[in-house]
Amino acid sequence: MSKIILDPTGSYPRKNHYTVISTEVEWLKHFTLNHEYYLIQGKALCNWTKEWLRVWNKLDLIIDTNKQDFSETVIVNCVVKCEGLKPGELTISIHNYDQITLSNLYLTINELPNFQNVKLSEFIIPPQDQIIHQITISEYPQLPPDKNTITIPLSGKISFGFNDDHLGESKLGYDSYLTIKQIYNSGFQGDLDDF
Repeated sequence: MSKIILDPTGSYPRKNHYTVISTEVEWLKHFTLNHEYYLIQGKALCNWTKEWLRVWNKLDLIIDTNKQDFSETVIVNCVVKCEGLKPGELTISIHNYDQITLSNLYLTINELPNFQNVKLSEFIIPPQDQIIHQITISEYPQLPPDKNTITIPLSGKISFGFNDDHLGESKLGYDSYLTIKQIYNSGFQGDLDDF
């Protein structure tokens, strides 16, 4: 049974045993379902292939649809600092080392329930450029009673659009973390706080 990989961005790694199809002529000539692996490149051909498979009730032959991971060229770090029950501050640093312009950015931080595919402000990041963006957050994990400081590594991703109709994503960098400091009331007159 044939296995089909759809690669609208043209970035999926080619392997020797793949039958690569990137033009309409190649599709008509080679898409016979007699080969083991097909790599279909380009948005129009991927849509064409998907529709053809749908008509013939063969969508189950699709084993992967590539969303390019830009983790080596789009570096994203998120640092969250929170104190007691006060609103915290999330600082997002995005470095675009790629040759594409990033737009339509969405952020997911797995450890923060309110940051699941959150749209960032309307801005673009040109090639070889960077931005630092800050957001105030009101909900974050609470410390256990026996701790006054904790640092939690953060995981997640940023997804974005580029080249008009392509989608990409990059995982959060290893330097992403959340630090929470608990404020304890000292009991002294004047309401001084101990950290």
